[in-house]
Formats: sequence, C-alpha cells, structure tokens
Amino acid sequence: METIAGAWQRHKNRHAKEQGGFVELFIAKRLIHGAAAALMGIFLPIFLFQETGQQFYIVGLYFALLSLLYVLFLVPGMYAANRVGFSHALILSGVAGVGQYVILYLMSADNIFNLLPLLAVFIVLFRIFHWVPYHVDFTLFTHTGERGRVVSLSFATISFMGVVGPILAGYIIDQSGYNTLFGIVLVLLIAATISYAFVPETPTHFSWEYLQTWRNLFAKKNIAVTIGEFAAGAEVVVSLIVWPIFLYTLLDGNVLEVGALSTVIVGLTIVIQLALGKYLDKEKGSSEKTLGWGSKLNAVGWVARIFVLSATHVFFVGLFHNVVRMFTRTPFQAILYDMSAEQGKYVDEFTVLREMANHSGRALSLLTIAVLSLYVPIAWTFVIAALASLAMNMVYHIAR
Repeated sequence: METIAGAWQRHKNRHAKEQGGFVELFIAKRLIHGAAAALMGIFLPIFLFQETGQQFYIVGLYFALLSLLYVLFLVPGMYAANRVGFSHALILSGVAGVGQYVILYLMSADNIFNLLPLLAVFIVLFRIFHWVPYHVDFTLFTHTGERGRVVSLSFATISFMGVVGPILAGYIIDQSGYNTLFGIVLVLLIAATISYAFVPETPTHFSWEYLQTWRNLFAKKNIAVTIGEFAAGAEVVVSLIVWPIFLYTLLDGNVLEVGALSTVIVGLTIVIQLALGKYLDKEKGSSEKTLGWGSKLNAVGWVARIFVLSATHVFFVGLFHNVVRMFTRTPFQAILYDMSAEQGKYVDEFTVLREMANHSGRALSLLTIAVLSLYVPIAWTFVIAALASLAMNMVYHIAR
C-alpha cells in the first residue's frame, strides 16, 4: 500500500513534470512545427485554388468537408489516443502531417482530384491526434494567472514566424516552385515529430461515449461555450482560407507580393501582442472586458476588408485588423484555457466539445461562403466573419 509520503512525492514529481512539459511542448509545437505552418499558412489554400482551376467553391467545399469529417471522427479518434497517451498522440499527428506534405509534393493539376481524398485522410488524422492533445497538454502545463501571458507568448511566436515565413515562402515559390517549399516543410515536420517524443505524458483519459459527447455539446450548461467556439471557427476560417485567396486574386497571382505584404503587416503587431498578454494577467477581469470591445472592433475590421482594392489598402486595413483581432483572440483563448482547467479530470472531454463546436462553425461558414461565391465576390463573404466575431461574446457572458 502506498504511503502518504510516497503519494505526496508522486504528486510533486507529476507537478514538476507538468511544469517542465510546457517547454518541450512549446519547442515542438510553436517553434519547429510553427515554422512549417508559417511557411505554408497562407499558401496551402492558394496552392489548391491554383491547381483546381481557380474555382473557389471547390476549395471552400473541400475544407468544409475536412472540418465535417473531423467533427464526426474526433470521438473515435480519442479512444485511439487513450491507448497511446495524449502526449504520444502528438507523434502520430506529426506522422500524419508528414504524409500530408508527401501527397502535396506529388500533387499537380493533372492528378489533384485523384489525390484530394488521400490528402483529406492525412489532414483529418493530423487534426484528430493533434489539436485535442495539444490543447489538453497546454492547459495542464500552464496555470491560472499566467495563461494570458502564455497565450500571448504563443501568439507572438506565431506572429514572429509569420514575419519570416510568408516572404520566405513567397520567394521560394517564385524562384523554385511549390515542390521546393513542400520539401522544406517536410524536413521541419519530421523534426517536429521527433520533438513531440520529448513532451511528457499527462494523466488524461477520454471517457465519454459517442452519443453522450453530442448530448453534452448541446447541453444547457455548455451552450454558451458551444456558440462561442462555433462563432470562433466561423470567423477564423475566413482568415485562414478566404482571405489568402482573396489577396492572391487582388494581387494578380504575385505570390512574392502576397508574402511580402503579409510579412510587413504581421511584423508590426508583435510588440502589441506581448503587451496585451501581460495586461490580461495583471488586470482582474481584463480578459472579459477586452473580449467585449475587441470583438466589436474585429467586426469593423472585417467589414473594412470588403472595400480593399489595392496593395496600399491591404497594408493599412490589414494592419488595423491584425491589431484589433489580438484584442479578440488573446482574451478568448485565455478565458477558454482557464475554463478548461476548471473542468478537472474532464479537461479532455471539454476540449473535445470545443473542437467539435469550432469545426462545426468552420464547416457551416465555408459551405455558406462556397455557395455565395457563385453569386457574389468573395470579399462580401467577410460579413460572415464580422457577425461571427460579435457572437464570440457568448464566452464573455459565461465568464462574467
């Protein structure tokens, strides 16, 4: 029988392990994997847009299908993650990520429609084994009172990668083509996969049944979080998929100019991001208040993007919108990580609900935008992102 002293020592060892786990997770995810994401972030949807004959509705429907498949298969995926451990599941996600870019390396306009189904398999597997384990580990490796600063540090790291990534990727594509870029990303993803092996395992186990998870998704106690995450997904997917393609068409397919503009805009926002995180941790209730007015300014930013007509407009509107989006994204994530930590042993189940709601929002948003793009310019679909930004305040109301 375990003694009290032994139990206490085991608790201290686990706590120390979790404390140190953030460093390993940060290096693997935000530095190595983040570098790969920064190179491909805005160019993956552009690549698919080019190879499918510049038909946006095809790209929109494809990414909507990916999110829908992720929502449907996430719970069975968690049963598989239980067997290997959540932190070790990150290694499987790395393998799936490598497979994704092998397919992209082999893809061309001639075979794209044959390879898109296989690409979908790797993308969905990556999401299943990556995002819930990552968010759960992040929650367990950080603590209340510091999450605003840590979330802000994570976003600032993404932003820093975003300074170098887009212009470097644009230059590589312009000089050597997409295959060279895919090769570089493959090397980074292999390194990230190896790095995930050093992330400590966490004491988590997904215990809900499939239908039970869906019932909890729409339960009254979770409805505000469900709506908030649904709205967040609907908003972010416009930024990740629609905006890069809009930018590419606006700049007449000049990928180097697309990368350069993205680099300049992102580079001017890093200091503000770090300062915001410190403020959110220092000022009690600041996350909720900042999200309240930040979401309104974010909506204004999306409406302003509708009227972008030149590279100069892209710069000024993009800079304004990047800054105001911080005042939505940072407190939103900080609030939800704090709420996740409050779930105790159900942190993984709560994270699954968040992911299902978020990608349901992405799927519906992209389906709507794909249909609308057949009748109106895609710029007008930014209204959907503006409305979604306002709806994210549901999380603010539950946090009050």
